[in-house]
Amino acid sequence: MTHRPLFFGLLTLTLLVMIIMPMAFYLITTGEYYGRKVDETAPDFTLRDTQNQPHSLAEHKGKFTFLYFGYLNCNEVCHNQVGVMFNINHQTDNSDLDFIFVTMDPKRDSNSMLNDYFNQFGQNFYALTAESMAQIQKVASLYKAYFFADGGTNLGKDYEISHPGNIFLIDPNGQIRLVYQNTYLRYDKVIEDLNKLRSKSLKNDTEKPQSHSKESL
Repeated sequence: MTHRPLFFGLLTLTLLVMIIMPMAFYLITTGEYYGRKVDETAPDFTLRDTQNQPHSLAEHKGKFTFLYFGYLNCNEVCHNQVGVMFNINHQTDNSDLDFIFVTMDPKRDSNSMLNDYFNQFGQNFYALTAESMAQIQKVASLYKAYFFADGGTNLGKDYEISHPGNIFLIDPNGQIRLVYQNTYLRYDKVIEDLNKLRSKSLKNDTEKPQSHSKESL
């Protein structure tokens, strides 16, 4: 009996930390960007699309690409993050944008389900899958987006998947520039980040020295 008040006190503290930490991250991060700044090469990978054809991240070079690892049976987080990507796609120029959803749950997320879900978002949304969860985990680990199923994954048995819910923003040169770690993102702030990266990319392109042929010398 004497341990019960302590238990509930620790439980309350844990819940408060879980609620406050995502908000605290964005209050503390007062840098140039809304997302967490990163500058490293996005690891390439090849999975398969919903037509069972191999599909590589390298195919998206030349575009700003939003990459997300999720699953359709997710209670809330994944649908929120996909909603953010949907709004980004429809609230700014999307001619230089691609969106990749990698399912963490290939057993339950069938090709037809992924098609039905993402076909409504636009032709620049790509859903990728694999033969097994282990194959997806190998790819996700390259991005430190580790996930695991809570309990067994046998068909007919319900289960949740614990995962970080991060969105990775990869630039046209294949560099991870920003990571969005909050569950409740503001798409307008993400668009502001995107436009800053667009401006920097354009500036870098214009500042590149022009090559000259021998005839012009």
